[in-house]
Amino acid sequence: MVGLNALRSTLGAIAWVASRVSSVESRYKIRSRMYGPFSSGPCFWLHGASLGECKMLLSLAQILKRDVPEIPRILITTQKTEVLEFLKPAVEELGFETSLAPLDSPAVMRRFMESVQPVMLVLAENELWPGYLSAMRKAFEEPRVALISGRFFHCVDASDFGSIGFASMQTGADLARFMAASEYSFSAKAIVGGDWKLLRWAKFPEEMRLPRQADVDSAFVSFHREEIKPLCRMLLLALQKKEAVVLAPRFEEELPAFRDALCQKKMPTVEWPEVQKGAVSLVTEYGKLTEIFKVSRAAVIGGSYSRSLGIHDFWEPLKLGVVTYVGPYCRGQQASVEALLREGAVVRLRRPLDYASRTVPNPDAVCRFLSHEREKALSSYKAFLGFVRSTVLSVEQKSDLDGKA
Repeated sequence: MVGLNALRSTLGAIAWVASRVSSVESRYKIRSRMYGPFSSGPCFWLHGASLGECKMLLSLAQILKRDVPEIPRILITTQKTEVLEFLKPAVEELGFETSLAPLDSPAVMRRFMESVQPVMLVLAENELWPGYLSAMRKAFEEPRVALISGRFFHCVDASDFGSIGFASMQTGADLARFMAASEYSFSAKAIVGGDWKLLRWAKFPEEMRLPRQADVDSAFVSFHREEIKPLCRMLLLALQKKEAVVLAPRFEEELPAFRDALCQKKMPTVEWPEVQKGAVSLVTEYGKLTEIFKVSRAAVIGGSYSRSLGIHDFWEPLKLGVVTYVGPYCRGQQASVEALLREGAVVRLRRPLDYASRTVPNPDAVCRFLSHEREKALSSYKAFLGFVRSTVLSVEQKSDLDGKA
């Protein structure tokens, strides 16, 4: 643990030096992560990394605010500047707060904790930053951290897992690895609760029953530059059939590489939201996937055509009734994808050539699978809600006692 703290201190020193390079500071906002300004507490702190995780947390925040009206001001932090910009309008409208996550160094965490005064910390998926856990352990005698929709493979140090009072893991394999990492000393409630990207849909399925106009034959979403070669082969097959297709790269900064590849293959292109038969509609803005899925018949999920990448969110098209295809790899979500494949709820395109002869997943299998996932999400949320209520109640009771004193 001493060695880990030394590494965290070194990280802070390196980050300070990096912040003095204007191009680095402009992109990563390191000074904001180190010096704030941080929100004024007490706050109910939720933290995620990428857009998918933070959209999940935003939905969770709305649900919590309804179910626990007395909850303190909600703060959502993220590791990515582009996610922060995407979240800001919705967060401000809902009366929540959002900011870049604090740098995980001892000095920064002291400043952050003094300002934010988090009554509880909710971590999404695998964001088990050691400094965050350590800071919450030092601040409270009882566990005040919850891990939701957890994905777990390994960690550097599990000594502060005692600060976690609730853990809902996506799969049984995730739960087993998590327990093994803590040497089976984890005494708080730990359950298999599925992927909480489905939570809002599980609680309010009527929101997803929207009229759909399927102008797009196939949407190729969240593809990386490393996947350009197999992607172009599938796009050419689609255009040969005069399909209307949409391409949404994972990162905006990779757009030039995709444009060049489409130009070299002489593929006609337009810019989203324009859609044409026999052309590729290229998405040039971040955060448009829900909008795209609402007008698409099928979706091919990026991150699954490179062994080194992780597959991206396949739940959103599924819950919106979009036929969903994945590539040969499913790093990071292997258990969930393999279960979907076994049930026939998604179809795997092992080679780009498979796109031409692709089959359609069984709609009944999709409904059955999602029904099972819905029950897992609702059950685990109910357990989480109990943990939140008991935590918030203990905060109120302590405040009352302090007031009387």
